[in-house]
Amino acid sequence: MFGIHRPVKKESLVFDGIPYTLYRSHRRTLSLQCKDTGELVVRAPYFCPARDIAKAIGTHRDWILQKLEAIARAREESDRPETHYFDGALLPFGVGSLRLRLDADPAAKNYTVTLHDRGGEEELLLRGASLPADTCKMLVSRWGRRYAAEVFRERLDGFAEALGVSYNTLTIKETKTRWGSCSALGNINLHWKLLMVSPRLQDYVIVHELCHRIELNHSAAFWARVSDILPDYRERRAELRSLEKQILPW
Repeated sequence: MFGIHRPVKKESLVFDGIPYTLYRSHRRTLSLQCKDTGELVVRAPYFCPARDIAKAIGTHRDWILQKLEAIARAREESDRPETHYFDGALLPFGVGSLRLRLDADPAAKNYTVTLHDRGGEEELLLRGASLPADTCKMLVSRWGRRYAAEVFRERLDGFAEALGVSYNTLTIKETKTRWGSCSALGNINLHWKLLMVSPRLQDYVIVHELCHRIELNHSAAFWARVSDILPDYRERRAELRSLEKQILPW
């Protein structure tokens, strides 16, 4: 006789002030994992008593808190501008990288950011009176928004025509967790840091948001429309998700 297949059951819970995500599935043991996103994940068998889960968290409470604190510190360090913005730094850019060059001139009255091709290597030159890391980050972000608006609008128009849809406005933003969004009014928002991933992943986000002009949800009908344009959208989506922790902190 074949066994009954049960889907994985997911719950968001809190024990002793510690939030965690519980996954119940066909497994025999209980495990605790502190993910590098700062999330505690508990995996347990379907019929594992809640008291056993609480006991496991309580027993390992000190270890959990220390681990989560260490992860939070590491994430803060990776978010600091000096980690990424210095003369000679390589910024992810499409399928390659972009060399950051700083030209600090005390007499300079304005800041300028220009993109150059130096013998096959693309450089982003920042000029200004003072170029500390936080200023460089601000300048690169400002340049990225302008550049992304030029690059993405042409692709957005092309895919909109292919899908037979229209959109209202395109806004380039910098958000913490989302690559893009589409409002009910047809306003498209895209993250400028999409410039840091390959064009095929940029296309996935653009098509995804445009398909919300047809289905303002993530129903089967929505994904069918995405698949019409990008049959391999699942692979693109998984690849983009794997890069989020590397790219978004920039």
